[in-house]
Amino acid sequence: MFILLDENLLSRKLKRPLIEAGHDVQNVDDMGWRGSKDKQLLNLAEAKPFDVFVTADRNLIHQQNLQDLSIRIVVLSAKSTRPDVLLPLIFQVCDLLETLQVGTVTIIDENEK
Repeated sequence: MFILLDENLLSRKLKRPLIEAGHDVQNVDDMGWRGSKDKQLLNLAEAKPFDVFVTADRNLIHQQNLQDLSIRIVVLSAKSTRPDVLLPLIFQVCDLLETLQVGTVTIIDENEK
């Protein structure tokens, strides 16, 4: 799958498990999209086309109209965006990727296993 990691997920440590699982992974910095507003970023991601957009922005689902998207969105819900906190959630993303349906939003919460 072609995966885009949001601005809050720039650490190489977070890319590594996805790459090792055989996915093509870029982040917004790699794409030159750093600083883009959420709506613009989602449009760019769909146009590229990315298959999955992974973010730690829990407000995204409340601030954007996500209906009719052709991309899968994964929201990481954690107390911090530090790579050591998010890394276990990225491993959960790896396990779920093949089951995600187009146009869906999946929330992975650090408090749920």
